[in-house]
Amino acid sequence: MRTYLLPLTALAASSLPTTTDSAAAAAAPLAAMIEEAKFSPCAADGGAACVKPPMKYERIAKSQPGYQWDDNGGYCGSWAVQRATLAHGAWISQQQVRDHASPAPGAPASHDNEILSSNIAEALKNLKLKAEGWDYAGQPAPQQPAYFKWLKAQLVANHTVVWMIMWDGQQYPAYEMPLPAGVHGHVEPVVGIQSNHPLDTDAAVYDDDVFVHYTDGGVDSVYKVQETLSGSWSPPHGNAKCQSGSRYCIGPYSYGWAVQGFLDAAHGEDALPLSLKVDPWQREPDFRQHEAPIHLSGTVTAERLSAGAQYDIYRWDSVGDAFTYDAQFRITSFNATADTFVFKDPKAFMNNGTVYYRCVGR
Repeated sequence: MRTYLLPLTALAASSLPTTTDSAAAAAAPLAAMIEEAKFSPCAADGGAACVKPPMKYERIAKSQPGYQWDDNGGYCGSWAVQRATLAHGAWISQQQVRDHASPAPGAPASHDNEILSSNIAEALKNLKLKAEGWDYAGQPAPQQPAYFKWLKAQLVANHTVVWMIMWDGQQYPAYEMPLPAGVHGHVEPVVGIQSNHPLDTDAAVYDDDVFVHYTDGGVDSVYKVQETLSGSWSPPHGNAKCQSGSRYCIGPYSYGWAVQGFLDAAHGEDALPLSLKVDPWQREPDFRQHEAPIHLSGTVTAERLSAGAQYDIYRWDSVGDAFTYDAQFRITSFNATADTFVFKDPKAFMNNGTVYYRCVGR
């Protein structure tokens, strides 16, 4: 969904995506990106929204921001799923996310399987992602207080969340989506929480808690203070009203899907936390613009290891093969000497597919 954009940086040449595979694939739509930068929270108020505040406690996932595709309604939903999933050890192309969903009721046919509130759960399941969605259809509105408590709990548990926000002044529901779906105008990955209160022992949500999220048009993180997040909307076709000075907010219907890991029957609970970083990372070539796919290199970081124990790292290059623990999918084994192990995969993969990694003990 792409009515408005919320990118982060005023673009300099050094911030533009690059690749070593193809100059054509690396050529980002510069004019559009410069136009988007006019709306950047990093360009307003001295960039305060993009300055990490000094909070006592934090839990921030290992992921990477960047740029979405702008085609066919916008790929913010697909991109948000992609970036939320990096923190759990998988690369999923934006087109692959759409290809694993059905059209959302009420969305334009020209947008094919644009990821929205009514079809994201299907995409996550079909991609073998373990996910928990906020019950926007079953909870009484306004939902924000209970939603923020749920959101904080997911982030404290080291999950990432795909949330859907309202733009200030925009009319909802979007498209012709039937309520309670569609009271949102953009999709983003939320990757962390900051607080001045202990995260493991205090589940309350405080006004000065900070939610850390990416947008779809920049290489920075945004630090959104909890007390600025709630907004109002009047059914059936009202305009969103965010708090003074805020361009976006969470409405009385609140939307979020926590990516908690993988639907892995063999090692769903006992696999070790593992994150993936890809290179190049800022922007994948646009399938809808016929840009040629490129090779990505992947580096995984496994955590919570026990020194002296033995571990295997597996890789699967398709959704169908994922989590089949045959020897052919084991790419390395190691004896842990610390609680963290970093492995750069010597074999690259194409950006237009799916790649899953897991680390399991012997």
